[in-house]
Amino acid sequence: MERSWISVNHQVLTLGTKKLSWRSVQCSTPHMSSSKWISISGVLYYAASANSSYADSMVACFDLRDEKFSFVNFSRAMHGSTVLVNYNGKLGLLMSGDPPGVNISRASESFELWVLQDAEWSKHVYVLPPSWKDVVTETMRIAGIIVGTNEIVLVPGLQNVPSYVLYFNVERNTITKVRIQGMETFQGKRFNTYLNYVENVKLL
Repeated sequence: MERSWISVNHQVLTLGTKKLSWRSVQCSTPHMSSSKWISISGVLYYAASANSSYADSMVACFDLRDEKFSFVNFSRAMHGSTVLVNYNGKLGLLMSGDPPGVNISRASESFELWVLQDAEWSKHVYVLPPSWKDVVTETMRIAGIIVGTNEIVLVPGLQNVPSYVLYFNVERNTITKVRIQGMETFQGKRFNTYLNYVENVKLL
């Protein structure tokens, strides 16, 4: 789905079938998709906009089983730092608690988590501990939440080797800095961080 235009026409390709072919899926709500997405329990969620302002203010929900769309509005345009997360099996919007347009930095004070349940959003605010200012020295971005522990993971805005990640434990209100080792061969190279990855080593 293209970000540059609004459409009601979308296509689906199912992998693992003998004959791969794209098929059209109709949607009653014209919208633009974004690069912010997550899949939870057979539903693909992604931030979307119903106009050309590029300000995401709703979440599109595409059920992979019946291939039907539904939408949930958000109360405002999503903060630029927003990421979609799996919060205890429910969709969450995790974002900086600072004013829109402000980068996550040493001056940041909190994070907001909006959790979707029964088509309603509930808001949680996590205030950063004083140790945050002692650990952070550069612009950061949210990588997501660890499933099971609900720790918020942050990474440098531009990740180069060597690098590190920060774990914000919202229950204990602590910040832990973990350096990434074993990537010396890629010194100076940039990379991305992905959370909750599980490799399937089952022989097919």
